[in-house]
Amino acid sequence: MEDRGQKVLELLDSAGQRLHRLLTRLSGSEQATSDLFQELFVRLCNSRGLETAKDPMAYAWRSAVNLAFEWRRNRKKAFIPLEEEYMPAENQPVALDHMVRAEEMDQVLEALAKLPPVAREVLVRRYLEQEPYEEMAARLGKKPQHLRAICSKALARLRVLTASDVKVSP
Repeated sequence: MEDRGQKVLELLDSAGQRLHRLLTRLSGSEQATSDLFQELFVRLCNSRGLETAKDPMAYAWRSAVNLAFEWRRNRKKAFIPLEEEYMPAENQPVALDHMVRAEEMDQVLEALAKLPPVAREVLVRRYLEQEPYEEMAARLGKKPQHLRAICSKALARLRVLTASDVKVSP
């Protein structure tokens, strides 16, 4: 276990900033990110899959994505009041714009959680991490053209999911 913990520390030393940034983007909350990052460390220390993974960074990245979406699902079950920073102030359209963008991002992430894991991973890597198709292909063991096709189909599905979530008022 100590050896595994040391390997996790070395991995987080080299890739921790990237994983932290990913968790922040997926959770939308810096406070939640700290808790998620600690949970990621514990899960990686307790995971035997990390030892056998061909690419430990890819394993940790996938674990972080799964952890963030699990957190989002659990958060959805409980009522969470708006944080003060999202509360609109009088005569401050900037606060309202910030709330609208946060709500739109939340809607996209909720729809993203409904996609199959491979499609979700490709979209997160491509649009949140801005990873080139060639780099993704090398990490995932697929051809760039195949990933482009997955991405295109996933975007189309995401558009349908987000459009169906929009409620039109009379």
